[in-house]
Amino acid sequence: MKTAIVKAQDGHVVELLEYSNGLQNGTVPSGAGSIGAAHLGLTVKDIHVAIARVEAAGWKAKGNPLPVPGGPRKGTLVAYVSGPDHITIELMQSTAS
Repeated sequence: MKTAIVKAQDGHVVELLEYSNGLQNGTVPSGAGSIGAAHLGLTVKDIHVAIARVEAAGWKAKGNPLPVPGGPRKGTLVAYVSGPDHITIELMQSTAS
């Protein structure tokens, strides 16, 4: 996987990922780490509150928040949620003080 993290002058961050392994050739990926998968990642102040809000709106969390094990976002809590239209959004909560 290749990662580029772009930070705007106002502090907004966009993380771009390119996965190099996984299913290919027209298969609709079910996982966020599959080739061809696309999702939007949003930074939130409290990941548990954010999950509760999106679940109240009919979305579903794909598991519990887990910390990123390494790299530039090490320790960041991450969870994926999916809506009725199967769009995936990644929620991220920084654990840095």
